[in-house]
Amino acid sequence: MKKSFFLLTAGFLIFAALEPLQAFGQDNGITSSGSSDSSPASLSSAGVEELKVSDDIPDLLAGVWQGKDRLVLFGKDGNESAAVLRVFYAWYNDRAAEPASYAEYSTRDRNNTTSRRAEHIEIKCITLAENESHTAGAYELRVLYPGEKAYAYVPVAVIGGNIYLDFLVKGAASEVDRQHVLTSISKSTDERGGMTENLNLEGFWRDCGAASGLLVSPPYIKKERTGYYFYDNSFYHIRYWETDMPYSYAKAGFTDGDKSFVVDKYVRSAGKVYTCCTGRRTQIRNIQKSSDLPSTCLFDSDGVICAFGSPYLVRVDGSRKREDLQRMTDETNAKRKPPQKPPFPVTFPNVRWPKYEELELYNPDTWNRRNIDVGK
Repeated sequence: MKKSFFLLTAGFLIFAALEPLQAFGQDNGITSSGSSDSSPASLSSAGVEELKVSDDIPDLLAGVWQGKDRLVLFGKDGNESAAVLRVFYAWYNDRAAEPASYAEYSTRDRNNTTSRRAEHIEIKCITLAENESHTAGAYELRVLYPGEKAYAYVPVAVIGGNIYLDFLVKGAASEVDRQHVLTSISKSTDERGGMTENLNLEGFWRDCGAASGLLVSPPYIKKERTGYYFYDNSFYHIRYWETDMPYSYAKAGFTDGDKSFVVDKYVRSAGKVYTCCTGRRTQIRNIQKSSDLPSTCLFDSDGVICAFGSPYLVRVDGSRKREDLQRMTDETNAKRKPPQKPPFPVTFPNVRWPKYEELELYNPDTWNRRNIDVGK
């Protein structure tokens, strides 16, 4: 009797675990959709394109970049990289990270701001996506910091000569990882035989920006991400969170009324994996819909990359080598800040001297009067 009871209970638990869960109803009419994909291939890394690490710095990244608190060099010669920290309200430049060979060209300052030795940081590049116009690109910088055994990954996007840390890349990873050069411009022929170009931004946009900055120490990586689906002037917000599940090109879906949408279940970025569904489910819950994006955004000319907020770094025109970075550092350090104004202004004694030409110098009756006026 006990054996039969245990077998019945085990069968019921297995059936309940395999039964797909129904989506929760939403107040805005958006519900989850999709079938449960429990095949082992969808939960493993089989068929996933490996991201290629290159020693060469892309042309869009090469050069000297300036931010409010740092200068960064991505050199084409020997894959050299350096970082100069602009401390004391940008009145002093500290050569915090640079190759050891830089000391042969110029001696580093030694003071209570600088360290004894500069940090030697090794940077290699992974190309995520580029537009056909070669004016914008998304990359991951694989950084090895001194004393660290694991790599740190810093995703960056370049649009219009600016570097952004918070950005989106259009398209599913299964397509973008195989073909990095993308465009959202479709060409068609009008009635007169002329060519017209149309920019189509509708589709799934992956959140690829996760790092807090390009620092001289390992940066902070976000625990959650927000992907988007653009459709008919509406924006669907898809929450992703960090997971230990293996990365794959599995899909997940949701519906809005009679419309169905399919997105990536997993997002791979900054060396971590994020998911929008728990376990083996492919049903996305709690989808938010809005009529606008949450902050100021900038699209590249081909509609491939969308950047949020203000630029993290701005390209310094005409500066691409170590000599240019050294010149900028020396010019700043040669400046001398004027002394600070005293909090309490200096006051001088105000003595009112009498006009002696109006007095009778040789009249003894006025001597006492003159002595009294001197102290006033």
